[in-house]
Amino acid sequence: MTQPPTFILSCTWALGIGGTTMMPLLVTNAMARLHLDEGQATMLTGAEMIGMLAGCIVLPSLARRAPTALTAGALLLLALCQAACVLVLPVAVFSLLRLVAGLCEAQMIVMVGICLACHRDAERLWGLVLLLSGLAVAGVFTLLTLFPDAASGAAVWQGLALMTAVLGAVAIRVPSLMPERPAGAAVGRQRGMAEIWLAWGVFVGVYSVQAGVWAVSALQGERIGLTLPQIGVLLSVSSLLGFFGAVVPAIPALAARRGLTVIGALAVMFASVACFFTAHDALLFFVGQLMLNAAFYTIMAVLNSFISAQDRDGTLLSRSVVVTFAAVALGTVGAGELFQDAGGMGVIVFALLALAGSVPLGLKALRRTANVSASPVL
Repeated sequence: MTQPPTFILSCTWALGIGGTTMMPLLVTNAMARLHLDEGQATMLTGAEMIGMLAGCIVLPSLARRAPTALTAGALLLLALCQAACVLVLPVAVFSLLRLVAGLCEAQMIVMVGICLACHRDAERLWGLVLLLSGLAVAGVFTLLTLFPDAASGAAVWQGLALMTAVLGAVAIRVPSLMPERPAGAAVGRQRGMAEIWLAWGVFVGVYSVQAGVWAVSALQGERIGLTLPQIGVLLSVSSLLGFFGAVVPAIPALAARRGLTVIGALAVMFASVACFFTAHDALLFFVGQLMLNAAFYTIMAVLNSFISAQDRDGTLLSRSVVVTFAAVALGTVGAGELFQDAGGMGVIVFALLALAGSVPLGLKALRRTANVSASPVL
């Protein structure tokens, strides 16, 4: 049976973001099974982020030369790494497995970036890819949180291994969607780099807020009296439903107003952060996190499509991932310190400054639409 291109891209992207989406559960699992404290477990799973960072730097040029071999090898290695983590292993071996897993996930991200480079329908495609991939990964995340021993047993790794095998059977076909590299790619990219840097500034603002709130969400839940199982379910379901925000930019009334769409989503992000950290019950806790996720993925759909429109070979999207790592580190450390010292109000102020700073950057970056040729494959 022939799968639609969007389905192949979605499965590939889901494998690329699987580790980062489930990171809170992976940290908790590493603490329980390897008897580590939170700092050690975070550093351990951070090896996966280092692998992704390295992969997004070195893989774009290699992936274009040997896409089939690299994709097949990455899928096989990723499945083996996820399956091997079912075992209780020495910390050094576990760290190496997560490093290799991150490198394989980067190959999936790079391939999607290459396939969507210069595509005139990138906005609609990115919305669908983010939605479908998010539903797949967040669905597995939600399912795993329902297992009573998910935080301490092998079920999380079994689930990741199974997800890799199932989605990998579809993602293996992603090299067939690669477009030919158009002539004059370097010149086209240089002309749009000023807007790309502005877009990356918005990435820093929204990712730092998203990561910061995610980092202290369990602590906020405990402060209002929720149990850890309740927090896990509420966060996973809000993440699952939040991916529907990715299709908002494709609404006809908003399709030609990307700048206003991003500004509106930034405003929703701030309002949701304020709601989340002033919540006194489970309902507002859930609504705040849901609206934060939905607004975040609305912005990501716009910015990813904007980057792809300027991209000629997937390199710019890979660099965008590198930028997000700096933003995630900034948000995680900054929000954690602020939450301990100033409580939820400190994080609200942090979010206001970060998101307000993103407004002029987003308006200037998206003030005009670049004219690019479309990929003939999709």
